[in-house]
Amino acid sequence: MHPLRVSVRAVCYHENTILLAEHRDERGLWYIIPGGGIQHNETLDVAFKRELLEETGGEADMGDILFVREVIADELDTTYLPKHLHQIELFVEATNFRQVTEASELDKDQIGMVWMPLNKLPELLFFPKTMVKALQTKSFDRIYQGHIL
Repeated sequence: MHPLRVSVRAVCYHENTILLAEHRDERGLWYIIPGGGIQHNETLDVAFKRELLEETGGEADMGDILFVREVIADELDTTYLPKHLHQIELFVEATNFRQVTEASELDKDQIGMVWMPLNKLPELLFFPKTMVKALQTKSFDRIYQGHIL
């Protein structure tokens, strides 16, 4: 049996930019919203703060859930996700971001973080790519976005 993984991601805007975790592998540069798995007996708000600090060295206030994405790796045509991964991702509004230290625990292939201009999102290898327009316009028409890449 493969456990369901739940993660939280911090959607942080500053003027016309969005905070992204920057990664590099054989595909080149690629980007995701910073965040990660919620640990056993860890609350959503504690995981939000821990993941943001680990991956960006920053702190922010946790706002509302903007949208939910589901990923089932075995149903996707990709070799980049762990086999049998089934993950629910909660994308949460992050406000009042402040840099407090250096990132302490970068994810595999993560090389840093970047404030990316919103108008550049369509040009990037970015995940979830189906959410680019909503992230650019800051308009989320429904909470559950389904199983998307």
